[in-house]
Formats: sequence, C-alpha cells, structure tokens
Amino acid sequence: MSLLPFHNVSPDVTTRPLENESLAFSQLRTSLIKVLRNSPESREPICDALELIEALQQQAETKRHPDAEPPATSRRASPAERAQEYFVQRTHEGEFLTERRPSGSQPFRCPKDSYDAAAEILARAEQPLHFDELLERLNKAMGDRQADYRLRVCLRFWVGHKLVERFRTRYRVVDAGTFLARAKSLWEEVVAQHV
Repeated sequence: MSLLPFHNVSPDVTTRPLENESLAFSQLRTSLIKVLRNSPESREPICDALELIEALQQQAETKRHPDAEPPATSRRASPAERAQEYFVQRTHEGEFLTERRPSGSQPFRCPKDSYDAAAEILARAEQPLHFDELLERLNKAMGDRQADYRLRVCLRFWVGHKLVERFRTRYRVVDAGTFLARAKSLWEEVVAQHV
C-alpha cells in the first residue's frame, strides 16, 4: 500500500480557506432562513445567529480593507454598530428609527410611538425579559400586533449604545434611573446627526 506525500493531499472543506467569504456568509444566512421557515419556534436563536453573521462579515471586511476610513464617532463602535447605521426618517406617517445595513438589504424601521412604548416597557420591567415577553407587552401597550423587527431595531440600537444589556435571550436596562431620558436623548442625537 503506497501513501501519498502529505503535500499532495487536498484539504477538506473544514480546513481549506474560504475562497469567497461573502458567498459563504450568504449561504449561511440562506440556510438559517430555511430553518426559520420550517421551525418558527427557533426564531430567537436564529435571529441572534443572523445578527452575529452580519457582525462577523463586517469584521472580515474591515480586516480585508484595513486602510478604509472608519466612521467618525466619539468612541470606538462595536462590530454590531459598524454593521448598521441608524437614522430618523420623517415620512407622512411620522418619524421612524431606521436601521440600514451595509449589505444593501431592505432597512428596518420602528415608528416613534413604538420606540417610546418599548422604552417604557423595559424601564418598568422588574426583571430581565425574554424577547417574546417584550413583544407581547409591546403589542398590548400599542393595542395591536407589532412587527417583531420594530422591537429588534430598538433593542439593537440600545444594546449598541450600552443602555440595554442582553444575556442569553433576555434583555434588561443597564440603569433604570436614567434609561428613559437617555433613550429619548439618543433619538434626538440621531435626528441631529442627519439634519
């Protein structure tokens, strides 16, 4: 039995460097979306995975283009913050906190009244709340069913600015005494940045 020299052995898919990282990220996202469609009860962990993929892809882009101009901010942005941009969009339906991702996907928007209601709910919570509990309370406060992405936009925005912390699948405010005022001032800061 003859053995091939080591240098002639092709690496398998787990050890071979990715030839196209963007394609790999896209395929991973597509696979997770298929799982989500077939298993809706797994929504929260899959959404978490999709957010992590977005942040990892942004980190990979930053490593590939280290000389690119970073966004001007007063502090270093987290990978999740670099992966999306927030601005307040004014429409005939009112103001919306809008989250735009560099991937070019459709922006997610949360209306001001939903933003304010979500802030109130988090501020009043006596213990950390699971996303589904927060969404249920938001639906009740608003008097109708809210799209879950509205709440996710708020939570990612607040987590990125260190107003809310997430552990496992639960969320809580960092400082209940200042959270509502800080959430309001963050909205105003975003408005002022894009005037």
